[in-house]
Amino acid sequence: MEELITSLQDLFIGLFAGMSGLAIGMIGLAMGLLVLLIAFFIRFYIAYRMAVNRHRDPLGWVLLSFFVSPLMTWIILLIAGDDTNRN
Repeated sequence: MEELITSLQDLFIGLFAGMSGLAIGMIGLAMGLLVLLIAFFIRFYIAYRMAVNRHRDPLGWVLLSFFVSPLMTWIILLIAGDDTNRN
């Protein structure tokens, strides 16, 4: 296990060996923003899938989760349940 950790450390040291601190910081910032962006879209995807599974309009629920709160939207969808009037 220690060999694996050592080899991973060597890999990262080799990847960033010639870079300045600013460049490494910029890469870290870009990766952090990418993770936040992915998390942002996952929230909308969950609202979309919940609406589709309950036979409700997905676009409306995604927009509601954008303007209000995804957690509140999910709770409302859970309470509203399945739309039995839809064909």
